Amino acid sequence: MTALQKRIEAIEKVGAGTLADHTLQKLILLQVQKYEKQLAEVRRELESFERQYGMTSEEGYRRFMVGELGDTGEVMEWMGLYDDVLLYRERITTLQAAADT
Repeated sequence: MTALQKRIEAIEKVGAGTLADHTLQKLILLQVQKYEKQLAEVRRELESFERQYGMTSEEGYRRFMVGELGDTGEVMEWMGLYDDVLLYRERITTLQAAADT
């Protein structure tokens, strides 16, 4: 059992489970908001690449993965930013799933 699990078990034993759950829900919401803000910032950065290449970042990523876009520094920067989008989306989904349980 991890230290966190032990703490949660102790909190539940003394009857503070509801308070702990409420606090965790707030922490999850704050973290989701942080990732949503970062996601919006990265999406704004992606817009110039999308205009320049005439395609969405999703399409660019697909084409990059099959070797159609090359590996110039500019393309690598674009794909790095899109990797951030994928990471933030995954983290948001994970946290929202935890909040819904």
